[in-house]
Amino acid sequence: MEHNAGEIVELAVRRQNVNISELSRRLHVNRRTLYNWFRQKRLHTDVIFEIGKVINYDFSHDFEGELNGFDFKEELAVYKKDIQSDHPNSVYYWMEKYISLLEDYKKLVRKSPLS
Repeated sequence: MEHNAGEIVELAVRRQNVNISELSRRLHVNRRTLYNWFRQKRLHTDVIFEIGKVINYDFSHDFEGELNGFDFKEELAVYKKDIQSDHPNSVYYWMEKYISLLEDYKKLVRKSPLS
């Protein structure tokens, strides 16, 4: 029995233990869209590639011949570098700083006496 593209992608997502809500948030689509993609016999290569980047999975072995234009390993390396949280140009760097400040503020508020 041959799997369709959506089933292959869904299986990879499940094997990588990626939460569907988190995946939908990072792809900027709703969960329903993801579930619709999982039912598709064919998926656009851009969709497969973007999901692969988010879940850190190389689909080139699953879709031999169909994804010849993409160099998953190189693109994943660039993507990983982009999301590194220790680089000041990364959005995640500033997001972590902001969260840290919020947590510190929350601790201070808890310690302060009620007026």
